[in-house]
Amino acid sequence: RQDGYLPLEHIPGEAQVDFGDADYYEKGQLYNGKYLNLSFPYSNQGYFQLTRGENQECLFEALITLFDHLGGVPRRIWFDNASTMVVKVLKQGKRDLTSAFIRFAEHYRFEIAFCNVESGHEKGNVERKVGYHRSNMLVPVPRFESLAAFNKEQLSRCDRDGERDHYRKNATIAELFKADQAALLDLPAVPLDVSTYVTVRTNGYGRFYLHNG
Repeated sequence: RQDGYLPLEHIPGEAQVDFGDADYYEKGQLYNGKYLNLSFPYSNQGYFQLTRGENQECLFEALITLFDHLGGVPRRIWFDNASTMVVKVLKQGKRDLTSAFIRFAEHYRFEIAFCNVESGHEKGNVERKVGYHRSNMLVPVPRFESLAAFNKEQLSRCDRDGERDHYRKNATIAELFKADQAALLDLPAVPLDVSTYVTVRTNGYGRFYLHNG
């Protein structure tokens, strides 16, 4: 008996998401951060945003920034099974999702798709894009004064990166990406507030501490 395989066919407007690890200096301070990658397998266009970490707020804020830059939302987005989204993997391919992720997906109206557990190859396009962005845009370790300004600059760099030829199709990435853009969902009229609000107690000195991760 041998395993069987099906070729992956990607339609315009479908995207994949994954985080990578990235060090960077902001105002001279070293951060061991992350960068969220969004790729479109049909055209091979990709974008990324540096973040402080990989929590829900970082995930949502980075995606919202990318959606706003694109002027729309991918119709279907593939994710891994990170705890920021998945509480538990159930039988028959089902997932128990976090309430915050359900709220986010319903607000932006995209279809959620998850890879099988330990099957990162199922979103191989973004896996390769993680390495491409690191070697071409995050080496050497970037240094800047403002993370927000740096991230805004990277959106323009990623736009320009689409001017190169597609590795397989007889067109540039930018030319193919027009089909992806035409298939995007409209942005919601009101952006989603993805902040987390908590009530805390002060200690005897009137101090409280928040975890920034």
